[in-house]
Amino acid sequence: MDTSSAELELYGLPPEDFIMARNDLAKAAMAAGDVAASAQVKTLRKPTLAAWLANQLVRAVPERIDELTELGAELRDAHLSRDGARLRILTPRRHDIVTELVRTARSLARDRGRKLTDAVADRLTETLDAALVDPGAAQLLRTGRLTSALRHVGFGVVDEAGEPAQIVSTLPERPARTPAAAKRAKPKARSRADDKALELRRRQLQDQVAEAVAEYDEAEAERAKVESELDANEHHIADMRTAIERLHDELERVRRELKDAQAQTGRLERAMTRATRAAAVAARRRDATQQRLASFEV
Repeated sequence: MDTSSAELELYGLPPEDFIMARNDLAKAAMAAGDVAASAQVKTLRKPTLAAWLANQLVRAVPERIDELTELGAELRDAHLSRDGARLRILTPRRHDIVTELVRTARSLARDRGRKLTDAVADRLTETLDAALVDPGAAQLLRTGRLTSALRHVGFGVVDEAGEPAQIVSTLPERPARTPAAAKRAKPKARSRADDKALELRRRQLQDQVAEAVAEYDEAEAERAKVESELDANEHHIADMRTAIERLHDELERVRRELKDAQAQTGRLERAMTRATRAAAVAARRRDATQQRLASFEV
């Protein structure tokens, strides 16, 4: 299984679909006999909302993400060279591109039926700023597989929990050995005693592997259970927040109606006062007319 492509596909899914899709993918890899790929897929973490939005930006507007990371390299170079004039030109661009990307993320969230809260927008802004400041954070962002928002602090890049961000580094290859070194490293012929010792060690390691696999399976089952409960709880929280927003909107609507009704009450009370006065005047006019009529008839 091509785990890299599978991961890229998973981290493009909505967060609520991630766990089920990941577990299905792990089962498929296991059914295909790819135990290593199945184990690797099981370790993938569901992205937070801010991380998911950053991943969506990488997919929707990759050219803007490239522009962001390239601008970060230019800013770092200007800082190192103490080029004040260049910094004065680049700094406004930094603000503009981050603001534009957050605005794009709001639009993407809205298109997918989500509302981007201010708190999530702040974490996304911190992630984009971290990618501007730190080349390792830029590398992480461009993978499109963030699991957590990033934040640059004085000593490096951390995730939303304050833990150091997992940044993949490229290690140099080991230098090839010279023919002379290869000749010196030629292994000695093994004796039967050595073979027996190796076979015993191999069996011991197999037992240890079997024990470790069983322990891992038990731990993974517990982790999957807790993760499922956590996911359900996060959905419950999201539902309650949606309900609160709906009730808040309803409360605002009722308040407006109450204000209008109170204003209408004032208008009706004034109209009532005018009508009462007019009725009193009409009553006096009626009584006076009736009295004149009675006097005339007598």
